[in-house]
Amino acid sequence: MNAQKNLYKIQMECFEVFKAQNPDNFDVTFDIDGKKLLAHKYKLSMISPTFNSMLSERWISKNDSIKIENYGFEDFKEFLTFLYSGQCSLSNQNIFNMVDIAEFYGVKVFKKACDKYLSKMQYSSENVFQLFELSDKYSLERLKKSLNAFISQDFGSFIKSEGFQHLSKSVMKDIVASNQRTSTLEEFFEAVFKWAEIRAIEQQGPDGTLNLNELIKEELAGILTIFKFDEMSLNFLIKFVAKKCFLFSGDEFSDILWTVRNKPNIIIVDENGKTMKGALNCVEMDKLCDAIDSQKNKSYDSYWRTSQPIPTVPSKIIKNDGIEWYLIYDSSGNLVVKRRSEISTNHYLLAELFAEDGFLLRYHCKINLNRYA
Repeated sequence: MNAQKNLYKIQMECFEVFKAQNPDNFDVTFDIDGKKLLAHKYKLSMISPTFNSMLSERWISKNDSIKIENYGFEDFKEFLTFLYSGQCSLSNQNIFNMVDIAEFYGVKVFKKACDKYLSKMQYSSENVFQLFELSDKYSLERLKKSLNAFISQDFGSFIKSEGFQHLSKSVMKDIVASNQRTSTLEEFFEAVFKWAEIRAIEQQGPDGTLNLNELIKEELAGILTIFKFDEMSLNFLIKFVAKKCFLFSGDEFSDILWTVRNKPNIIIVDENGKTMKGALNCVEMDKLCDAIDSQKNKSYDSYWRTSQPIPTVPSKIIKNDGIEWYLIYDSSGNLVVKRRSEISTNHYLLAELFAEDGFLLRYHCKINLNRYA
């Protein structure tokens, strides 16, 4: 006996009853925009805590109709259609209302269906900011993931757009947390600081009596600590961040500078001057740095013959789904740039790499090392 198949048939029979809208078969009437929609109290109450409260005998009598004022007839009908059949017609025109309905009536499975639809929508510079706010308001995790994947394709343009400066703080915090692996981390921080500054100026008002620096710091509370300052360039920290010294204590900023100063960074430059960069992380750092220095200004594609002994201690780096590129030692101890999908067990990971928009990994690439100590 196929229980799932039989259950589906029973569900479809109930749906046919719902579609027929015969008053003799129902015990609750909804009034939406002057139109009537019939349903079963028990079914709705079992699925939705809101309906369970709304349809309680304490609140309505048997012959009372329930007026729905916050949603239109077609949207509410599609919602009930989903509750009876497990599916309904979602569209770009009704999806915002449908998400709100799912949230208001507490139907998690319907909310997940809306989240799935939104995660597969066509995104653009016109709708991405509104959708970020929607994902935050209703905690739509699939949508958030899809939106972050979309903006990563041209992150530089995203953070420079006007809409970026009007995002709510909670959305900004999510975006900052989800995009610390961007190759434009310095530009990202500049854009977020500008966002905080604009919000602070608006709060300060025309009289300017409030302390602007304190207002900026308040706007960045909960966001500042997310940024990976130790992965920013030393030049940027000195030229830009140091001028915002009110954001950190003296000890905090000193620790950041010291960490960055002593962390060797790898830079790969293509024939057009575009870069791929990352921080080296290896137990035998001196040997690795010497190997990279030996290849300075030599043009190759993604391979540099160094023939280094592979460290016996396991790599400190663990392959991460959020990282696309890595610098590795191959089995012969040569330096190679590899995609995550190309890495095998005989590769030794040396650095996570982040490519600038437009970077091309082809023949005329040069590998260089930045060491400040």
